Amino acid sequence: MKVTNENNTDTPLLTNGDLAIAAYAISQCFNAYLESYEREDFTEEMTKDQMESSMEQLRMSFTKFDSLVKVLNESGKDASELDQTTDGDADEGQH
Repeated sequence: MKVTNENNTDTPLLTNGDLAIAAYAISQCFNAYLESYEREDFTEEMTKDQMESSMEQLRMSFTKFDSLVKVLNESGKDASELDQTTDGDADEGQH
């Protein structure tokens, strides 16, 4: 999947704006879970451990999306450019 800095209406490709929206949506989902957790009104859907695990997964996903958006914005590049400069998983474990 290609990522670009182009306007959402100008391209069917994933944009940096799309990534920012995804990060925001994840944060809003986390906030809703947190409110439910604090009120303890989640017990019909899941256990406390399941709720905490779900919240942690949302928190980590937000951190990843948010970090990606920040790096892309700071570099002035889009993800498709960054992808071309890395070998993906090929270099993992060779450090």
